[in-house]
Amino acid sequence: MTINAKAIIKDDLNWFLEKMRGIQAFSVLSDKELMQLVSKMKAFEFKEGTTLVNQGESANLFFIVQEGEVDVSVKKFLFREKKVAVLGAGDFFGESVLVSNSKRTATVKALTDTTCFVLLKPSFTSLFKENALFRETMKAVFSKRKLELKKA
Repeated sequence: MTINAKAIIKDDLNWFLEKMRGIQAFSVLSDKELMQLVSKMKAFEFKEGTTLVNQGESANLFFIVQEGEVDVSVKKFLFREKKVAVLGAGDFFGESVLVSNSKRTATVKALTDTTCFVLLKPSFTSLFKENALFRETMKAVFSKRKLELKKA
């Protein structure tokens, strides 16, 4: 994976806070919790065509798309891939591994040059354990997406 790390600058912080307040899963967090979350994140740039995560691999990262688009697909049967979604700015992925402790359930590739905020599993898990409403909201997102993947 070819990535270029960059610091989260003031403009990114404002973008992050505004976007997170508009996403149901994160809207349950206080400003303090959102600031704790952003303080533990790093921003990474991915070139078009880069695979961010592979279905079936172990993982410990949670992603929030800042700009660009990513393609989410699942392998069905032997070699057939099924496109499940296209995610853009403000969308997130990677919660299934963090919520269920399983392997990656989909492959995610950058459709365009893409910047994502990335959070390590221990930081996500800490917030997940401390905030019951956030935990239940993320579990609901996970369950919904798991069902969508089964139907794909």
